[in-house]
Amino acid sequence: MATTRMAGAAMLTVALSMASALSLSAPAVSQGLTATHNTSKAAGPSLPTFASMEHACLDQDYTVEQLRRFRDEHGNVVTVRERLEVDANGSSRPDFAITFLGVEGEPPGSSLSLKWQQAYTRYGTTFFRHGSFHVRDMIKAASNYTLHDFGQIVRAGRVARRMVVFPSSAFPNPGDKPIWVIDVDSLTSVPLFIAEFDSQFQMFANIEAVSFVASVQTISPTLPIGVVTPMADFAAADAFLGSPTGLIEPNMTSLQDYHLDSVEIHDDPINGSQRLIINYTDGIDEFMVVQTVNSLDPFLGLPSATGGAHTIGRFRDPAVSALVFWDDGVAFHIAGRGALRRLDSVARRVFLQALSN
Repeated sequence: MATTRMAGAAMLTVALSMASALSLSAPAVSQGLTATHNTSKAAGPSLPTFASMEHACLDQDYTVEQLRRFRDEHGNVVTVRERLEVDANGSSRPDFAITFLGVEGEPPGSSLSLKWQQAYTRYGTTFFRHGSFHVRDMIKAASNYTLHDFGQIVRAGRVARRMVVFPSSAFPNPGDKPIWVIDVDSLTSVPLFIAEFDSQFQMFANIEAVSFVASVQTISPTLPIGVVTPMADFAAADAFLGSPTGLIEPNMTSLQDYHLDSVEIHDDPINGSQRLIINYTDGIDEFMVVQTVNSLDPFLGLPSATGGAHTIGRFRDPAVSALVFWDDGVAFHIAGRGALRRLDSVARRVFLQALSN
């Protein structure tokens, strides 16, 4: 097993070199892979570990200007420049401010710049908390992933180590988890470059630091648009919502590598809806089960609905998988990364649980 994982990591290194040298398939996304590189393991700071990266989230203040690359609805790459200021508070949810600085190659005030400015206003918290690499639980991360060192590099003017984070699980779905290449700052263990790959070594997202300071000024934290109320568990959330009919506690016992991470209530000020969001993680990767109470059936007008059939709607692209269904006044939305194919079976099991509730 260890030999297989090392071979896979070596294959990824070859894929990185080819993508960087030949600009295969997505030249803009491949930007940032090339850096001053030294494969030696000379004496110096300790190699990054899952523990050091988790502790950096808990303890390290920093300010970074970085390029975040997205794919638009046409598959083209859009590069957005942002400033991220992180004020650690000893918890896994540090205070932070994420500021849109512009779209590369676009003048300020252009329609595309305004579009992304609005996206950051509405989804800035999501970009930081769910659109990047985080060690959410170092024990689970060490159980489900292996960490491979590929040498010293210089990134954003700082000494860093290039690391590959490779899924260690071979069952039941060896190919549905992301593979990460991260350049980790040697002094702080903060990632300075992040690239996410699928099991076929196709890269579809990256974040590249261009400047980094291991400190932060006083910030006004970026907050979600709605009110977010953390809950201790499902029972507390159910009571907070008034125990509405149709709300269920998903049974995830069959997913051995994903465990409960957080439970939150989100109040949406735009439409007044209340959503219960339950997050699950394997230590790094994550998915969520969202239940919106007092919702209308979105499939009510479909021919299958009139015949009494039950419908699950599915959207999937390289970045995201989303499955939607409805029962007893509750709209269910299950979302995770695009490669996480096991979400199909998760949605079926949760839907069957809802129908039998």
